[in-house]
Order: sequence, then structure tokens, then C-alpha cells
Amino acid sequence: MQHYYSYVIDFKKLLPIIGIIILLFIIINIDIATIIDIFQNLDPLLAFASLFAMIPILLMINIQWQYLLRKQKIHAQFTYTLKNIFIGYFYGFVTPGGFGGYLRALYLKDETNEPLPKCLGNIIIFNTIDFITLLILGAIGALVLSSVYPLLFYIITGVLLIVIFLLTFFLKKEHSYQTFTRIFESRVFNLIKKHIDDPIESFYDNLPKFRDLTIPFILSFSSWLLQFFEFFLIAQLFNITIPMIQMILIIAVANVIGVIPVSIYGLGTRDATLISLVSIYAIVPERIISLSLFWYVIIWLLPSIVGAGITLTESKKLPNKSIT
Repeated sequence: MQHYYSYVIDFKKLLPIIGIIILLFIIINIDIATIIDIFQNLDPLLAFASLFAMIPILLMINIQWQYLLRKQKIHAQFTYTLKNIFIGYFYGFVTPGGFGGYLRALYLKDETNEPLPKCLGNIIIFNTIDFITLLILGAIGALVLSSVYPLLFYIITGVLLIVIFLLTFFLKKEHSYQTFTRIFESRVFNLIKKHIDDPIESFYDNLPKFRDLTIPFILSFSSWLLQFFEFFLIAQLFNITIPMIQMILIIAVANVIGVIPVSIYGLGTRDATLISLVSIYAIVPERIISLSLFWYVIIWLLPSIVGAGITLTESKKLPNKSIT
């Protein structure tokens, strides 16, 4: 039984490789010379400017998080939480399924002196809100694009209802305390558990009311729509001209599929989804994959690289406990 369990854990560690295999399969079956030609013909000034497209998105995300932090009476400066977001990008990049992003809670605890379960709870709520808004946009996109993926709308809607139920469940201590304790003691949170010096009950300290989540939901919708609108603009750089609404819905669906933890931030799975969806507009795969890879660099790779530098600096300030 122990051997079986270890095999399961090892398999989970290999899951992100699936996305890379998908990406390699795509690249093998397209014309690399055409991709190189597409990048060589990009407007260099616009391409360089596009590398900074993540900045307004990060600022909006940070505003959303600051609002939620204040509702939970966790006080951290705007500049610090921005750095903390970059730390989450780095840990999410180097861990299976992006679950390492929750290690941000360790740094938030050290900065604010709040209990670790409370900090972790804040980040769980923040990420859940973002996931719900993405699922809503993805469900709308799947409904409009049902001719390509006829069952996807029902799948996304089912996941959406489950996530909403779980959020509702965990915000009620009388319902969720025992369940949360078991989850918190599971292997998923192994890297965080050894840092806990505070009671699990602190997870429920100053939990926001449902009415307090209205503004974070609005800000989350806004940040996703801003991100998808920027994707639409950058697509013009690659001579991909699809109506704005359709493009926003396509990238929303692709992002939902990219969340499946079989890749590194959707690398491979998002590309395959974009090719299948955008191909209905008679656009060659080489142009789509070029846009997708460029977008990946802007939205995921560059913030993760910046996050690596910030993590190195901030880790030196943590108490003398290993987080590896």
C-alpha cells in the first residue's frame, strides 16, 4: 500500500510534463520556419511594448487583494503585496499544478505577524474568487462556441457550481471546521504545515461576509476582462483579426482548460485549445501558436522570473525554517 501511495505521488509530480508533451507534439506537426518568420516580421516597438502588458493587470489584481486583506483585518503595504504576488508566480511555476503559489502565505505571515492559517485562508478565498470569475467567463465562452466543444459548457458549469458550493461551505465554520482541519493536515500542505505555530481556528478570524465579496468579484471580472482584451490587442500584432467579443470568449475557454494541472501554467493545453478554437476562423496554426507562446512569456514566464528574484530576497527575511 505504501508503494502504491508513493507511485501516486510520483505520478502527480509528472503531471506537468503532459502539457509539455502536447506542446512538443504541436510544434512537430507545424512549420517551424513559418513561426520564425512570423516573429521576425513583428513590429519590434509594439512587441517590446507588449512585454509590459502584465503591469496594469497586476495592479488591478493587487487592488483586489488589498481590499480583501483589509476586510480580514490583515494589514500589508501595497508595494509588499505586489511583491508577494510575484512570489506566488514563481512558486506556482516550479511546483506541480501551481500549488506552490500558496507558499505566499508564509511570506504574508512574516510581513504582517498574522497567524499562518488566517493568511492561507485569505489567499484561498482570493484564488477561489478568481477561479469562479474565470469559470463564469469560460462557461459563457463555451456556450457561444458549443459547435467546437459541445459538452464543455456543461462541464465548466458543473465545476463552477461545485466551487461556489465549496466556497460557501468553507466560509461557515460550523460546517467546515473538521473538513478543513483534515485538508490542512494532508500532504498537499506539507511545505506549510511545519511552519504553523498558530491554532487552525485562526483560519476563521475575520472571514469576510458574502456581501464583502461583491467588490472583489467585480475587480476580478475586470482584471480577467482586461487581460483578455490585451490578448485581443496583441493578436493584432500577429495579424490575427477575430472580432473582439469572440476573441475574449476564446481565450476565456482556453484559460479554463489551461487550469487543468497537467502543465506549467497551461503550457501546451492552452495552445492546443487555442488552435482548435481559432482554426474555425481559417487562421493557420503557426500564427496561433506564435501568439500563444508570446502571450505565455508575457503573462506567466516574465512574472515568474521577476518572482524568482524577489523570492530570493524575501526568503532571507523569513524565520530560520526551511520551506523546501
